[in-house]
This record gives sequence, C-alpha cells and structure tokens, in this order.
Amino acid sequence: MECLGPECAEMILAWWKERLKTASGENGAPRQKTLAFSAPYNDDAPSIRDDSEFHGAIEHLEYALFRRYENQLTKAERVRVENTIRNALFKVERFLQRLDDAERSALDAVFAPIRRAAVEQKERSERLRLQARQAELKLGQLASLTPEGFEEFVAELFEALGYEVERCGGTGDEGIDLRVRKHGLHAVVQCKYHKTGGVIGSPDLQKFLGTIHHAKSHKGFFVTTRTFSLAAEKFVANHPIELIDGPRLVELVREAMGPGASREPEPIWF
Repeated sequence: MECLGPECAEMILAWWKERLKTASGENGAPRQKTLAFSAPYNDDAPSIRDDSEFHGAIEHLEYALFRRYENQLTKAERVRVENTIRNALFKVERFLQRLDDAERSALDAVFAPIRRAAVEQKERSERLRLQARQAELKLGQLASLTPEGFEEFVAELFEALGYEVERCGGTGDEGIDLRVRKHGLHAVVQCKYHKTGGVIGSPDLQKFLGTIHHAKSHKGFFVTTRTFSLAAEKFVANHPIELIDGPRLVELVREAMGPGASREPEPIWF
C-alpha cells in the first residue's frame, strides 16, 4: 500500500515518537550505553563517590593490570599505566574506609582479589626484571663462561622470559639441560657452549628431535654460541625445534629487559 501526502507524514511521526518512548528511561530521557566499561570511572577525579564508581574502578584496574603485565609497552606507556593502577588502588582504599563495617566487608570481597593480583604481578615483574638484568650482565661475559656457566645463563634468560625452569644437566641427562614450562607448553632445552666459532649441523638436531619425542615435550630449544648450517635450518622447518644462536640470544635478552632498557655491549665474537 502506497502512503502519500500529509497523512503519511503524520503516521511516520507517530511511529517515531513511539520508538523514542521505547528507547527512553522512566523519566523519558534517552539512554546511552557505554562502549568501554559498563560502570563509570573517572581516572582524573580525586575520589570515588559511590558504589557505581567503585565497580567502575574495579573494571579499570582489571584492564590496567592486564595491559601492564601482559603487553610489551614502551617505558613511557609503562609509567602511565603504573600511575593509573596506583591512583585507582589509592582511591578504592579511601572509599572503603568511609563505609560502615557491613558495606566495607561486602565491597572488600570484590576488591581483595584485584589488590592481591596487583601486588603479586608487581613482585613477579620485579623478579623477572632482576633476572633479565643478570642475564644481560652475563651476555657481555660469555667469552669467559664455562659450559656450566652458559647453562646457568640460559636458565636465567628463560626465567626472565616468564618460563618455569627445571635444571637437569649432568650425567645421564640424555641431551636435556633444562625443562621449561609456560602457558601449558612443555619444552626441553639443550645448551652447546663453545668459545671458538663453528657450525651446528643437522645430525645434532636429528638426535635432539629424538630427545624431544622421548621426553614427550611439545618442542625443543637448541641454544648455542655457535651458528647453524643451512641444512640444520631446513631440518627444523618441519620439526618442533627452535634454534637460538648468538645473535638470537642478544634479541631474547633485549626482549626480557623490555623496551627502553639500558644495553650492555654485545660479545664481540658473535
């Protein structure tokens, strides 16, 4: 049915008014949904005024903690996120102090896991930063390390990268110097240290592949101060082995240190 003339315009206007009523709150004002957070929170405000802002601060803290400790940030970004975490924690603590015992107890049950996560993640971050610094210092001393010292350096580097590390080098290790775990990944590490140059070929990696399968690991890391032959690189392209030579060690130490960290001189023999 066609609709022409003034009657049609009136029908459309009436329909539109009904739509506005449906989309409005009890007072008739149109409602607006937030895009980022379901509860309001103003990071620049000096205090938290009510329960709604309290829950907004909790959401803000959850996201800020994820951003700070699960992402690679520049030094300036890291400082900004750490500041917003400290500010939100301070304001939430002050808000809880103003409540009576019953209200404080109820809201503190919501806040306690976030507060605990902030403390634990900061402590873990500091521990990893210290381990990365130790690995960085040893990187410049690789020419003077023993094979055992090199294995210790590699263990510290993996720890600084967030892995759980179990050292198992020694007699009967079947080519496994370290066992590492991270996010459900189980891997074995073989360390080969040489003060002089040389090339690791595919036979060494074929033997290491058997070790990976025997250990029932997801993958293996072959770490050396030497370089790998082209045949070795082609071999690992189809197998769960990651090659880490001297230059790659430098990259991993820098990754562990994070953006903007100071750099020690690289070993001249890489």
